[in-house]
Amino acid sequence: MTNCEKFRADIERIKKHTRAQNGGSYNYKKACSDIMQLFERNNSRFISLPHSLSDFWFNTYIEQSAEVINEPTPENTDKLCAIQAFLDNEDDYSCLTSDDWKEIAKLVNYEAEDLDISDLTNLMKIIVSKQAL
Repeated sequence: MTNCEKFRADIERIKKHTRAQNGGSYNYKKACSDIMQLFERNNSRFISLPHSLSDFWFNTYIEQSAEVINEPTPENTDKLCAIQAFLDNEDDYSCLTSDDWKEIAKLVNYEAEDLDISDLTNLMKIIVSKQAL
């Protein structure tokens, strides 16, 4: 099981747990908040970049969704999992758009001075390959 597959399973567990806590009623904000916290904990070596990336995901895909009460949908889960794959230097981020890559590049550039140089190099190689600079 890859890190992304485990992360996806953890997201589904959070959604199920959130639904069970509220007697079957689903609170998407609580679920997304818990998912974002998990994402940040899983990627703590990147200092504050995971927080910026999860905020981007939430503001772009969750808050703008037509199905906001059902978030994260499978499509939006895919987006966050793709961002996880990017941080893990895995090649499973095909669902990210060129606009996503441009925003990710901005966030990486903003957080660059705090990142480990080898992590930054790996992230920048991917960003350059996606022509996001």
